Amino acid sequence: EISSKLGDLISIFAVQGKEKEEQIKIMVNNEYSNSKISKLLGIPKGTVDSIRASFKKK
Repeated sequence: EISSKLGDLISIFAVQGKEKEEQIKIMVNNEYSNSKISKLLGIPKGTVDSIRASFKKK
């Protein structure tokens, strides 16, 4: 539990100051789900879903 929360904090710090798309890409690469990304970064889940779907199209 504690190590999971620490991992979340480290991931949040790692994406600070980056563009929204880059933040999501980093979180996806760290195996976070869309709903977890939304919760941790405060980005609406629909936005995360759309941005993540655009990665697959490229």
